[in-house]
Amino acid sequence: MSKKMRMLQILNLWRLIPAYLIVYVSNNKAIIFDEIQHWKKCTGHTEKDGFNIFSSLMLELKEYRTLLQYRLGGGYSKLLLKMLFPGMDTLYINTPEIGPRLFIQHGFATNISAKRIGSDCWINQQVTIGYTFDSEPPVIGNGVRISAGAKVLGQIEIGDNAIIAANAAVVKSVEENMVVGGVPAKIIGENSKHKLFVGENKGSLQ
Repeated sequence: MSKKMRMLQILNLWRLIPAYLIVYVSNNKAIIFDEIQHWKKCTGHTEKDGFNIFSSLMLELKEYRTLLQYRLGGGYSKLLLKMLFPGMDTLYINTPEIGPRLFIQHGFATNISAKRIGSDCWINQQVTIGYTFDSEPPVIGNGVRISAGAKVLGQIEIGDNAIIAANAAVVKSVEENMVVGGVPAKIIGENSKHKLFVGENKGSLQ
């Protein structure tokens, strides 16, 4: 942890400690602590101590705060965390079921309203996942990467380890390991090297 971040941590202990305690007593703490380590890898943080990693994420990344609020569900714990660490105003998460280790990079102007999202997914900024006027929202598989500006709309399924290219508009289902791009999206390749989900194991972050 840098000297600057250490100073910020000390100055913010009055809210970091209660926030950490909220996580520690949460029924969802196993997923949350696993996700903290995952975000450490994705963001290149080098802290080893769990509280230091948590501190850095909470002080630097509002998109992480929003995801953490989602993981806490409803109740007073979520309200208290929102008071201590407000999330990102333009990041909306309205998905009933999200698997572990979701990473949101940047996150601004992003709407995540899927029917279900699998584990080890990666979502960039200005992404819209949601309904069309006459359909249910999409089902997103495991290890799916949705790049900046992409739109995934309607009652479709995105297969495991699929990659949605930047600014793509996806309105049809995508098979696993496929790379799609364009408006409307079409297959432009196959994902053979950058799989975020490999069976029961965590995939690579390359």
